[in-house]
Amino acid sequence: MATKADNTGAFRRYVVEFFGTFFLVMTLCMLDAGDHRQFAPMAAGVMLVAMMYAGFHISGAHYNPAVSLATYLRGKLNSGDLLPYIVAQFLGGTLAAMLAGFLLNASGAPAPAPKELEIVPALIAELLGTLLFVYVFLNLTTIKKTAGNIYYGLAIGFTLMAIIYTFADVSGGAFNPAIGLGITMANFTSWETIWIFPVANFSGGVLAAFLSQYVNGPEA
Repeated sequence: MATKADNTGAFRRYVVEFFGTFFLVMTLCMLDAGDHRQFAPMAAGVMLVAMMYAGFHISGAHYNPAVSLATYLRGKLNSGDLLPYIVAQFLGGTLAAMLAGFLLNASGAPAPAPKELEIVPALIAELLGTLLFVYVFLNLTTIKKTAGNIYYGLAIGFTLMAIIYTFADVSGGAFNPAIGLGITMANFTSWETIWIFPVANFSGGVLAAFLSQYVNGPEA
């Protein structure tokens, strides 16, 4: 039977996941719609670095449903936490997109025209970007040989920045179903292609989990 302390600890983890995802999506939405959109990948990477170091010791700092699924497949996340993590992340991304829209409308910023995604290229870009991101995340945070390293936040944040710069023109640069929902709500991509993000991102996360397990061996 779960104790009150257990329930409190679990709720704290979900709050951290909500909080980190919220600010990650907020950063992308606010900058993509403004005059400094060229800095959006850099800002998102730096924000993720900050949120990684702020929340890793509490929740593992996933901020991404694909990461949570992959971490669960690696046996590093309890089954009882998987769905609450994903719900908290989607709620954080949804609220961030709504608030960003309100703030941008209040500032008089012009509404963005949604990017029309080419389905096959976007699927490939999101799959590859998510595969790399989740692979790096797992190898730095779930492997015994890298346990206790101090550089994980920087490496993971810079990986996000690199894949956004690499693939954003093709797919919108989500690599995270919660971000995919957020940028769609913010009108950066079309609702007609929103399915690309969960399909490609969750598939990339699953592939990353198996790749990480394979290259690190059964003792990882």
